Amino acid sequence: MKPIEALPTVLSCQNLSKSFRGSHKQETVVLTDINLEICKGTFVTILGQSGGGKSTLLKLLGGFLPSSSGVLLFNGQPLKSNTPDIGMIFQDHNLYPWMTVEQNVGFGFKIKGEKPGKYKHLVHEILDIVGLSHARKLYPHQLSGGMRQRVAIARSIVVKPTVLLLDEPFSALDVQLRRRLQEFLLALWSEMNTTMILVTHNVEEAILLGQNLVVVGESPGRIVEEITISDAQYRDRYHPNFLRLQRYLESVLEGTSKEQANDYYEGILAIPRIQRN
Repeated sequence: MKPIEALPTVLSCQNLSKSFRGSHKQETVVLTDINLEICKGTFVTILGQSGGGKSTLLKLLGGFLPSSSGVLLFNGQPLKSNTPDIGMIFQDHNLYPWMTVEQNVGFGFKIKGEKPGKYKHLVHEILDIVGLSHARKLYPHQLSGGMRQRVAIARSIVVKPTVLLLDEPFSALDVQLRRRLQEFLLALWSEMNTTMILVTHNVEEAILLGQNLVVVGESPGRIVEEITISDAQYRDRYHPNFLRLQRYLESVLEGTSKEQANDYYEGILAIPRIQRN
């Protein structure tokens, strides 16, 4: 695992909140008092139940939504809108069906007005990294679900964003395919210097992938727990300490009393932990 200490902060949330107004001007608070520091090159997983504001937080971090209050800094500067330095992958791969794999992956360069001669080699390199060189002339309908999601990841990563946001990208896949893509994503992250932030409601996935694991509580969403994971045993879903941590996080999500939740935490290999109110 990459060390987290002494890395520069790439995204900083300070008292960030988000609310929406309905048709009758009724305000609904989705997120409140979010304080979070994300270091460059780390893999952060944001865990929470459905409807708790995880995806809203991800969109705020990407500049796709404005915050209602608070401060969001990207590389030390206020983030007011989306930037090419922050990419995002959604649950649906969003590939263009009339384009080949190669064309889909190179689309980001095309909309910048760059000529194929300048970026074609980069497209071929990333397709080789994600294991899809053999499929570069195929169309999305000719690919499996896992291959389509790898194309979506390749399309986002080839333009070398500073941060890559992933909104439950594997939620629609079967268990075995999901696990293969989790391993693929970890391997890709270890090769790149890209900060990855993945939202999930799957506790196992959050532990397996996260170097920093952030738990968002029920609506209005707020951070209730933050854990740093660096030991290799937490990459083994069958290790006893992995299972203890999984049970602890499930208890947090279920709203178990702090005393009982802390009982689950006892016996886990000591890992840095920030408890929130």
